[in-house]
Amino acid sequence: MDPIKVGWLGAALDGPGGGYDKIHRLAFDEAVEQGVLNRPYELVLHPENGLPRGSARNAIDGFKYLVDEGCIVVAGAYSSDNAMVVGPYANELQVPLVSWCGTERFFGEYCFRLGNGDCGGDPALIVGWLKKHGYERIAVLSEVSPNGEEYFRYFRQECRRRDVAIAAVETVVQTTTKLAEHLDNLRAVGPDALVYMGYGILAADGLLREALDKLDWNPPRIMTTAFMFYLMGFEKFEGWVGIDQLCLENRLAVKFHESYVARYGSDPPMWPNAIPVLAYDTARVIIEALFRAPVLTGFGVKEGFEKIRFMPSATGGPQTHIAGGPYDHQLFKGDWLLYGRIENGKLEFEGLFEPWD
Repeated sequence: MDPIKVGWLGAALDGPGGGYDKIHRLAFDEAVEQGVLNRPYELVLHPENGLPRGSARNAIDGFKYLVDEGCIVVAGAYSSDNAMVVGPYANELQVPLVSWCGTERFFGEYCFRLGNGDCGGDPALIVGWLKKHGYERIAVLSEVSPNGEEYFRYFRQECRRRDVAIAAVETVVQTTTKLAEHLDNLRAVGPDALVYMGYGILAADGLLREALDKLDWNPPRIMTTAFMFYLMGFEKFEGWVGIDQLCLENRLAVKFHESYVARYGSDPPMWPNAIPVLAYDTARVIIEALFRAPVLTGFGVKEGFEKIRFMPSATGGPQTHIAGGPYDHQLFKGDWLLYGRIENGKLEFEGLFEPWD
């Protein structure tokens, strides 16, 4: 019997045989052991080398390669930059693409989002946190990038809705050499808190930490799901609150960790953090779509995703679940976004979204 081929476009983050490849295989092996998958599978890995440091062409060519190899579903194009350019090819070639992107500009019949953030949702949660703590006069570091622009548009909307004042905005490019100068301009207005609206490269490269240390400025501060670039080193995000997706009160997240350790004899990469759990859910949701597919083709798997209802999620808070529909390809539901904090070089749970009057 021919194996089911599943493509991973840069989605095995540390390469073949690495921790993320092991996470994907854990989920698929469990599905075989439990009788959910009743035929062999083959995971086809291909590097993305996409934006912002590579090119859109690389990401597009990588997706086409996986389709040519016979993959009937692909996970990848995880950043918004790449999702926007690869999505149209998924729709054209009729092979479902599962992306972690946050942008609303990733859409179509074959585009499915298991978000590692949400360009509209992140700002709503950020403003909720600001209001909860009484921070009502805010300075914004706004980054020129697809995510940064989309984040800021929604942030302004949420601030207007909840009477939060934007006292100052500094607009920066991802390659700025004047970050400390921009932050000093924001500090000069005496804000209650600092908000970073961007993709996350400035934080991941340690430039935000370096600039704040240089200024000896330690304001209350919060960022979008750029926060989950803490994979590049928790110390680079010291003192920041951010939108996160790990809650160890979610028993499925704990169970995932236990299963990984039992199978491989070590912790998942940089445990505890949200990204291994999200990778596990990505493999799990593909398996569920394969199980529900009326026929093992791209079209059939698309229908499989659309038939998922109330699938338990290891990502997010205890009430998070996964579901789709013919016109609903945003798969996470419930408390899938929450708050984290980096304190003394460690990730801490900061809380769930709280409804407001």
